[in-house]
Amino acid sequence: MKAKAGLKTKMSRMSLSDYLEKKREFFEKGLKNFFPSTFNEASIIQKSMEYSFFAGGKRFRPVLALTVCEALGKDKEDILPACLAIEMIHTYSLIHDDLPAMDNDDFRRGKPSNHKVFGEGMAILAGDGLLTEAFYIAARYPEKDNLVKGKLDFVKELANAAGIRGMVGGQVMDIDQGKEFNEDYLIKLHMAKTGAMIRVSALAPLIISEDYTYFSQVESYASSLGLLFQITDDILDVESSKDKLGKTTGKDIEQNKLTFVTLFGLDEAKKKAKEVLDKAVGYAEKIPDSYYLIELAKYIFSRDK
Repeated sequence: MKAKAGLKTKMSRMSLSDYLEKKREFFEKGLKNFFPSTFNEASIIQKSMEYSFFAGGKRFRPVLALTVCEALGKDKEDILPACLAIEMIHTYSLIHDDLPAMDNDDFRRGKPSNHKVFGEGMAILAGDGLLTEAFYIAARYPEKDNLVKGKLDFVKELANAAGIRGMVGGQVMDIDQGKEFNEDYLIKLHMAKTGAMIRVSALAPLIISEDYTYFSQVESYASSLGLLFQITDDILDVESSKDKLGKTTGKDIEQNKLTFVTLFGLDEAKKKAKEVLDKAVGYAEKIPDSYYLIELAKYIFSRDK
C-alpha cells in the first residue's frame, strides 16, 4: 500500500515547467504589494527601475527560495518580501553590469539595456535605488513581531552576499583578472559573483523562520547550484545565441575572460557541470520533499537560455 501511495504522489506531481510558472506567478502577484514608488519630481527613476525589473527573466532566485520554503513546510507569504529584495538586488547588478564601464552590453533579456534607454547616469541611479529599496523592504516586511530577529539575521546575510565578500567582490575578481588564471581563482570568483546570492536565496526561509534544522544540507545544495548555474552560463556564452539568451554572446572568448570554457575547453566544462550537478542532487536528497529541488538542479544543467 505504501509503495502505491508513493507512486501515486509521484505521478500526481505537476511538471517542472508548470511548477516554476506557478511559483513565478505567486511571486509576481505578491511583489506588487511591496514594490517601491517615488515622488512626482523623481518619477523618471521609478520608470527606469521598473523598466529593468519587469523586463522578464526566469526569477530563478525567488523561485529557488519558494521551492526550499515549500520543501520545508514554511509560510511562503513570510518570505515574499525577502524574495523581492533578492530579485531587486539581482536586477540592480544586471543594470550596472551592462554599463560601458563594466561589461558594456547593449542588450538584456532581449531589450535594450537600461543605460541605452535612460542614459548612463539614470541607469546608475536606478541600480542604486533598487539596491537601497531592497534593504528597506527586507528590514520592514513582513510586519510580524515573531519574525523580527529572523528578518535582522536575513538582512545581515543578504548584505554579506551582495557586498564585497560576495557579489561585488566577485565582480571585482572578474574585472581584475590576469593575476591568477587557474581553477581555484575561477571557482572562488563564481561562488562570490553568482553563488553568494543563490546561497542566500535558498537559505532565506530557514533564516527568517529561525529554523536551522537542514541548514547545512540546504547550504551545500545551494552552493553547488550556484556553481552549476555559472558553469552552464559559461557554456551558453559559446553555444547559445543572442535571440535565446536575450544578451550578447561570445564576449567571454572575445575578451579573453576567465571562464570554465576558456580555462578547460567546452567538453571538459560540460563534464565539470555534470559533476557539480551530481553533487547538488546528492545534497538535495538529504532535504525533505526534495523532488523539485532535484528537478531544478537538472533544469539548470540542461537549460539552453
